[in-house]
Amino acid sequence: MALLITMFAAMLMGIPAMFFHECGHIAVALFCGVKIKKVGLSWMGLYTVREPGPRWANLWVSFAGPAANLVLAFALRNTMPGFAWINLVAALFNLLPIPNSDGSRILGLLAPSKAPVAGIVRAQILGQRAAH
Repeated sequence: MALLITMFAAMLMGIPAMFFHECGHIAVALFCGVKIKKVGLSWMGLYTVREPGPRWANLWVSFAGPAANLVLAFALRNTMPGFAWINLVAALFNLLPIPNSDGSRILGLLAPSKAPVAGIVRAQILGQRAAH
């Protein structure tokens, strides 16, 4: 029973972690002049749809969500260690280069255009909406 309560508490702490993650994307997108089209909720969590921006802006916007989670993890490590841990896990998970993740977008933006992985990731970025 204690394990179920712990899992439920972790899931509840994940909601504000996702919120701050998306706020990071939105704040940096607006700072870089990239227009936000939509913020929504799907079965995978919160997401943001934005207009495509210049390459440098896309890189910063993609880094911003995990960076927001890392800042929260560091800032709250002593006062709210559970929430800090959730944010650390969220940041690291989002940096993995799996399809539609911040990590795959970052990899696609950093990889040389001739590299095979860059072409695959760029095709994912261009072929699908720019959701985070």
